[in-house]
Amino acid sequence: MPTEETKMTARYIEIKNSIKDAILEKKYAIGDKIPSERELAAQYNVTRVTLQKAMHILEQEGFIERVHGKGMFVSRVLQDNVFMLNNGSSSSILGFSREFQLQAKVTSRLIVAQILPAPTLVAQHLGITDKHPVHYIRRVRMINDEPVVVEDSWIDCAVIDVIENSVLETGSLYEYIEVKTSKKIKFYNSVIEADIFDDALAALLVIPAGKPMLKVTGVTKLEDGTPFNYSCSYNRADKFKVKNSWVGK
Repeated sequence: MPTEETKMTARYIEIKNSIKDAILEKKYAIGDKIPSERELAAQYNVTRVTLQKAMHILEQEGFIERVHGKGMFVSRVLQDNVFMLNNGSSSSILGFSREFQLQAKVTSRLIVAQILPAPTLVAQHLGITDKHPVHYIRRVRMINDEPVVVEDSWIDCAVIDVIENSVLETGSLYEYIEVKTSKKIKFYNSVIEADIFDDALAALLVIPAGKPMLKVTGVTKLEDGTPFNYSCSYNRADKFKVKNSWVGK
């Protein structure tokens, strides 16, 4: 039987889909202000917490935007199969699996998992010495069974000594690290560049070489400021867009 948590999860996804359908059916036009969270919670007979989860996903998917002090408005609608990078807020950095698991089916195909001496560039970003042992992990990340990202990670073995393949294939690596270290993952600094897929990367994603990519490199840190992961992800530009928000004084 479904648990109460499963029922709650299903409910806010149902609400998200209901509001999304209303936008797609033009019941709310682009630029329209939609009802407040309090009004929507009453309309769907749910708590504000459940409603807020639904609205957060709609914001992630690019269907609504919040204007401080004014409310929520319908934004330019994105295609159903396009996802947002650098999006949303949380008490911790979610990582790919947790970031997109409420929007679609997320799976991984493990290509490489081994311990090797840190390359010079990786050592510089992680603040460790050359040849310090790191986990090198390459995975193909899939959304709804379609390969969309090749992801390389170099994780400091001094922070996480063992990473089981089962975690890399079926679980959330960042959730595993938070449990192992008893610390939240709080900081992520990244650089996003435009590039094209070479033959090797394109073959992993089963796409033609030369297709456009969003290359994202970054360093992730625990809440105490310890850098533990240098990563480089090669994202299909037809599947991902970048969202940046800025609020002036």
